[in-house]
Amino acid sequence: MMMKDTLLKSAEPVVVPVTRLVMKKHYQNSQKLTDVVPNQNVLVLAPHMDDETIGLGGTIRRHANTGSKVTCLFITDGGQSVSRLPGEELSTVRKAEINQIQPILGINQVSYCDLPDGHVRDRPELSGIIAEHIQRLQPDIIYATTFVDAHPDHVATAEALADSLEQVDNVDPVIRLYEINCPFPPAAINCLIDISETLPAKHQAIDVFQSQAIAFDGFLELNRMKAHLAENAIDAAEGFLQLSSREFQKIIEAVRKEPYDYPRLFKQANRTVTLLWAIYKNNRLKKRIYQQHLPSHPGIHR
Repeated sequence: MMMKDTLLKSAEPVVVPVTRLVMKKHYQNSQKLTDVVPNQNVLVLAPHMDDETIGLGGTIRRHANTGSKVTCLFITDGGQSVSRLPGEELSTVRKAEINQIQPILGINQVSYCDLPDGHVRDRPELSGIIAEHIQRLQPDIIYATTFVDAHPDHVATAEALADSLEQVDNVDPVIRLYEINCPFPPAAINCLIDISETLPAKHQAIDVFQSQAIAFDGFLELNRMKAHLAENAIDAAEGFLQLSSREFQKIIEAVRKEPYDYPRLFKQANRTVTLLWAIYKNNRLKKRIYQQHLPSHPGIHR
């Protein structure tokens, strides 16, 4: 591992500038920004402790700045993350890190399901837990990991959300899917939020996460690259796939029938130096999956 890290570090002076040139073109668009509506109830489903920060930390801070109440529901105990710490100790440390990032991002409330890390799909009770939170919180927006992701817990969380929506009454939230391991094809992003002013808070929150032995710089680089999707000049953005609850449920119903092995097919996008690999590994397949399930999405067939 140390030799691999050394090799990647030595490649950065050449690879990173090339990556930025390619990514600038990859994310080129003239998309309108999505307004952040004040005083809403926002529910964030995070399979692991840090997904909320990586995927939408800047957006969470923007919601908080406009008077919205943000609740984060963490699905797993985080005990199997990449770390030198044993599982039970790691889980405790990671929850302590969440306590630190709460005021940084403006998260009002945190809840834990404490399901075994890596085994979300094996726990059918999760949909009922999520449904209870939805019924109680009456969220206007629910953020969840997308249905194409290299980590099975992320996909299983999206599926559990779809099941939970069948169990609630008189609640019809907007669903915004966020990316972690597998960046969206740019044309799939239909909700773009300017996080230029809140990127420093996201950066500060990411710096809190010292319990894991992985790099996070690639996620921040993607935020800067997504700024090129906006019609006007901004410094950083987070992009989402926004759907109605019913649209989201129909998509999950369809993708469950597909036998794709996402962990084998896709590469995690956590390092800037390997970002091109993460973006373009099986990119045609990824685009095709989104094209199949978002037929009326503007731009997806470009």
